[in-house]
Amino acid sequence: MGTPLGLFTGGFFTLFGLGVLAWCVSEVRTRRVLRRGGTRVTARVLADPGPGADHLDSSPLLAFQVEGRGEVVARPRGWTTIRRTPALAVDALVPVSYDPARPELVAVHGVRQARSDVFWLLLGAAFAGCGLALLASVL
Repeated sequence: MGTPLGLFTGGFFTLFGLGVLAWCVSEVRTRRVLRRGGTRVTARVLADPGPGADHLDSSPLLAFQVEGRGEVVARPRGWTTIRRTPALAVDALVPVSYDPARPELVAVHGVRQARSDVFWLLLGAAFAGCGLALLASVL
C-alpha cells in the first residue's frame, strides 16, 4: 500500500489533467457548434478596459449588433493564447458567430487556435498520465 501523500498527489494530478482535458474538449466543441450553427456577424475589436479592470482574461473584447438587443460586448470562447494576432488588433473588424439565445457565446472565424488547443490537450494528458503512473506505482 502506498503512502497517503503519493495517493493524494497521484489523485490530484489525475483529476487535474482530466479536468483540463474536459475543459479543452468542451471549448473546442462549443466553438465548432457556434461556427457551424451560430448567427454570423461582423464584430469590432475593442480596447481592453485597462489595468484597473476587474477582468483578468487576456481574450479580446468584441462588440457586435444583435437584433432585438442592440450592441453586445463579449469575449470569444476558447481564447487561450497569450499574445494577440494582428487580425485582432484594436478596431479591427472580424467575422464571428454567436448563439442567438445567448449572444455572449461568441466564436471568431479565420483565426487559427489549433496550437493552443493542442497545448492544452497535451498539458491535460501529461498531468493525467503522470497522475495515473504515480497511482499505479503507489498501489
